[in-house]
Amino acid sequence: MLDRIDKTIDDFMGHLQRRWWVWPAALLTLAVCTWFASLVLTPGADEFCYLGATRMGDTCLLIKVFGIPCPSCGMTRSFVWASRGDLIHSFIYNPAGMTLFGWITAGGLVGGVRLLTRNPDALQLQWTWMLRWIFFWFFALYTFPWLLRLAGFNALP
Repeated sequence: MLDRIDKTIDDFMGHLQRRWWVWPAALLTLAVCTWFASLVLTPGADEFCYLGATRMGDTCLLIKVFGIPCPSCGMTRSFVWASRGDLIHSFIYNPAGMTLFGWITAGGLVGGVRLLTRNPDALQLQWTWMLRWIFFWFFALYTFPWLLRLAGFNALP
């Protein structure tokens, strides 16, 4: 039984090594799609995003049902402003959105470098550094600003 499990794991790892390009290609694709969507949407004077003349999105479901914003409120507007280089507006709408947009962009660059150099380990970070950043992002940039919004600071329309 254990021999079959070992063989299955070895086969799977061999498959991943032969297809090393899938993950970098996914990173690059995600970054390109994120940039495209962020640039296609335009910020309006009423603080909503528009696709042409059509307003995108509506009031958050959490606000409609419970009367409180969700932690992701302002994330789309944050991406739209970040793609235009206005990091102050981006940060005001959602600090987590601004940094997530930056990390998606960085991930796309890493994926592109890995594909161009054909090196699946290019620009690799230590997992401990990434874990620290994830905890910082989740608590300091995602949860804490949400708690401030619940307390009445920086309420969004």
